[in-house]
Amino acid sequence: MLVSDIAVCCKKLRLSRNIVEMADKIQADTHQEYLLKLLQSEIVHREKVRKDKLLKKAGFYTLKTFEDFIFDEVTLPSGITPDYLRECKFLENKNNIVMYGNVGTGKTHLSIALGVEACKKGIEVRFYRTSALVNKLAELKKLEHYLSF
Repeated sequence: MLVSDIAVCCKKLRLSRNIVEMADKIQADTHQEYLLKLLQSEIVHREKVRKDKLLKKAGFYTLKTFEDFIFDEVTLPSGITPDYLRECKFLENKNNIVMYGNVGTGKTHLSIALGVEACKKGIEVRFYRTSALVNKLAELKKLEHYLSF
């Protein structure tokens, strides 16, 4: 009965079911410590859900990470290091990254890995293959033509 009452309160307060699930798992010496731990678990849960939504919304065909990427075959410009890319410093500095090379050299893998890292930092991204982006831009241009007076 108490669990369902907590669930009803969570719904009214727009809190997730995570609170209900964590209510029995948290150990604390005081009511305040219990409440703090419960609220902290809700914050962690919401951050995870938000990052999962960002990853899904990004439109990656597959998830690729830096753990699987080998930089041996990649030539980076001076001043750019793998750590600079991993930490998404180029976003903080508002720099663009342009990748080019032959098929199978890791451009898509690296692009997705960069996007995944950005999502982990809470940054919204979109992934498009070049052909899909060109098609989307052409559709928008066509739509713009129909809407212009």
